[in-house]
Amino acid sequence: MKRIPYYLVFGSFIPYLLIFALPFLPVSGGVKAGLIPILVILGEVMFWIGGILVGKEAMAAYRKKFNPAKWFKNKNRTEKNEN
Repeated sequence: MKRIPYYLVFGSFIPYLLIFALPFLPVSGGVKAGLIPILVILGEVMFWIGGILVGKEAMAAYRKKFNPAKWFKNKNRTEKNEN
């Protein structure tokens, strides 16, 4: 039961990935257009419910770890600045 919030947070990316698979489905354009907002809403709802259940500290650590602004920074520079 403790893992379900983590599954929700990390599983919330699956609906976004499914959006990229929609052009390859053999359904009409109207159905595809209707599925896009449903998948986006589903992904957001999963993320926020999981985030609420995980807790504030875990979500803060998640945001800090996956901050795109820090992905390409030099690790030596950031370690010197933190000390």
